[in-house]
Amino acid sequence: MHPHTVFQTMHILIPFAAATSPDTDKWVQTVRLPNLNRLLATMVVSHSDVETAESYSPPHERALARLQGLPTTDGCIPWAAERAICLGLPNAQSTAWSFITLCHAQVTMNDVQLQNPELLQVTEAESETLLSDMQPYFAEDGLALHALTDLPNTWLVSGEPLRGMHTASLDRVIGKNIDAWQAKGEHSNNIHRLQNEMQMLLYTHKVNTARDRSKQLNINSIWFHGSGENCQTNPNEKNSMLQVLMLRNLANAAFDQDWHAWATAWQELDATVGADLLTRANNGEPVSLTLCGEHTALRYETKPASALARTIDKVKSFLDLKPSYLLPKVLFNL
Repeated sequence: MHPHTVFQTMHILIPFAAATSPDTDKWVQTVRLPNLNRLLATMVVSHSDVETAESYSPPHERALARLQGLPTTDGCIPWAAERAICLGLPNAQSTAWSFITLCHAQVTMNDVQLQNPELLQVTEAESETLLSDMQPYFAEDGLALHALTDLPNTWLVSGEPLRGMHTASLDRVIGKNIDAWQAKGEHSNNIHRLQNEMQMLLYTHKVNTARDRSKQLNINSIWFHGSGENCQTNPNEKNSMLQVLMLRNLANAAFDQDWHAWATAWQELDATVGADLLTRANNGEPVSLTLCGEHTALRYETKPASALARTIDKVKSFLDLKPSYLLPKVLFNL
């Protein structure tokens, strides 16, 4: 390796890395992550972010925002505003923004739970029809809807009533009672009323009539998320030499509370991404990794070391096989 070689640091961000359900006990004992164990043995914790599991912004979103130089105020990470700026939409930097995602809310005996929006498989035609029919209602509240060509089930919405609004991430709400995650802010009552109006509109909408005929889940609700304004990255925090990749391989299994699938997905991650990162680290490349659970995000960085020290660590890792095949203890603390 040339002594002046400069690598772009590979940063991997893994949401839902920890499973907190009591049903996971038997599965976490079976997860074998040899590459991750060996990799963590060469790294140190460079940042720890601990909040409650009730925060509107989950640890992986806070971590990603921090890596991108965005504000991390709970429930106000301006993901929608950032998207609007990237798309060059009018007044993107001066108004307030949010995402709206079309959802199915399942009514049970005790609560109303939001289902994974991916299950709806909303088509572009359905999205266009619903946006057109909902736009007049939003306009009455000073809000404008904007379609996203790459996400038929999600729109951008802009307007002053969204300013200062705190909204819960979809990743917080899926599979849970929506009552505990309603938007908060000065105009939150208007947002809640608008949500109720759209639920009534959707109840008899022709899009759902067609979905009923094809035995698909109804689109019966909407969810505001990613709200915020004045999305300006902080040049002092954003690192142009950092290549960030968020891997959501564990997400759907966690939403479904399918811990067998979660354990399998972890082992697949270890065999692929974990092996690649370990190779990079052993070759002296800078590697960083953030593991995120329900309330905590831990960022790890490779320790600066000489070639000899790296060789010694590598030998120790391969000789000490037993610990390297156990689930990393850190995953129990996320």
